[in-house]
Amino acid sequence: MQTLRSTPLWSLVAGALAVANPPPLTAQELGGTYYEGEGREYYVGNAKAFYPLFEEESSAPKEVTEEIEALITDFASRWTAKTWPSVIDLWDRNEEAPYMLLAHQPDWLVGWEELDGYFSFDQKVPVKEVPEQASSGMQQIESRHYEYRAEKDLQAMLYEVDRITVRQIDDDLAVAIWYVDFQFKPLFTPPKGEHFKANAMFRKTEEGWKFIHYGEAAMAPIMYMERLYRSQVSQKFLDQLERR
Repeated sequence: MQTLRSTPLWSLVAGALAVANPPPLTAQELGGTYYEGEGREYYVGNAKAFYPLFEEESSAPKEVTEEIEALITDFASRWTAKTWPSVIDLWDRNEEAPYMLLAHQPDWLVGWEELDGYFSFDQKVPVKEVPEQASSGMQQIESRHYEYRAEKDLQAMLYEVDRITVRQIDDDLAVAIWYVDFQFKPLFTPPKGEHFKANAMFRKTEEGWKFIHYGEAAMAPIMYMERLYRSQVSQKFLDQLERR
């Protein structure tokens, strides 16, 4: 005897119910953004947690791209507790006024005096003059930023690059953008880390490509906290939301 479940009528009813109550979509099927989704690929512990969407291939010729990537990789490897002053060797000394913006510094470093002052273990070398018109309290704060370089007191540093993109803008000029995971361990406090975006301009010299500009862009605190809180959402809770 034929059961109700096997009849065409039951099949039609079951099909209608499936359409009316489809199974919950997974986070991947929903196109989970940033660090939401199955597998939770993106976390706060790396730059991809903050900048996962930008994927663009270099437009510079292959040879130029490879040379710039090698230079940036060398640049990154020198940001360690013992070798960071040698970063200055990767700059074009024929550049009249090089620019550098560091995420932990309050202002641009402009010109060789300021760059040489920064990339020095000698605390007697000032990094930058504090404006005379600044209030006394602000002068104290600013002078500590400009003249005290915490790198001297660091046990270790690690600068890792991600997704370098290179564009050549002239025969002897090129620009690049990339993402950075920067970790450091002061002598007497726990290790810390930060993530930021970086950009640079390079000039081709007789010795190869050299830096003439470098800038770091840290994420705004409000955006950082937004993504920090979002990254703490569990997959269990995301699945629960999908079932509603």
